[in-house]
Amino acid sequence: MAQVSALMADDLQIQPSHRLDVSGEAAGTAVHLHGRLVQAIVTDFRVTPTLADLEGRPIEILSTLQPAIERSLKGENRLEFHKALLANEKKANEDLVRCTQKYGYHYIFRAGLQSYYMTKTVVARISFWRPDVRGDEYRVNVQKLSYDALENRRPLNDADKRFLIDAMACVPADAYRFWTWLEKSRVPYNAMQACILMLDNIRKGKYTVGHG
Repeated sequence: MAQVSALMADDLQIQPSHRLDVSGEAAGTAVHLHGRLVQAIVTDFRVTPTLADLEGRPIEILSTLQPAIERSLKGENRLEFHKALLANEKKANEDLVRCTQKYGYHYIFRAGLQSYYMTKTVVARISFWRPDVRGDEYRVNVQKLSYDALENRRPLNDADKRFLIDAMACVPADAYRFWTWLEKSRVPYNAMQACILMLDNIRKGKYTVGHG
């Protein structure tokens, strides 16, 4: 999470809405000045905002989980998973505050951070690999390697994926199922990263544009 994690990590108060007053403070933000370009990127990624995204409500990760993920956990495992979700939900909202302070509010920041922290929590707690004679440690390591590969080199092409499958000696169907879920779930996050990169390049003078 290169751009977002580079922002300051001090404690911040989460407000009922992350949106700024468009008629006042928000008018001079990067998002307001270059809104047309931001929206063009969001449209290219085909991200559709929810009402909560548009209103700038605090991020809630639990509500975005697929029912199958919830059903896969029982008892103590589900409790620990929910604790991890709440901890990452707090981090997501703190990151959203920082993004809003730096760039102004846009729903892609909320949607992107929500998808990032949801997938990060799920991957850390739930295995997409079927039981294997090589044991649970092998499954954990293979999933971590598959996650890190996509995290550090977006996107992975077919040749990259085939190479990793051969190197990990894992079941191809499991790896492709994992990557397909992660890539689909991370679309808002990738759109957010593209917007941040564009806004940072404008600020640094590497991208010259008129007002959006």
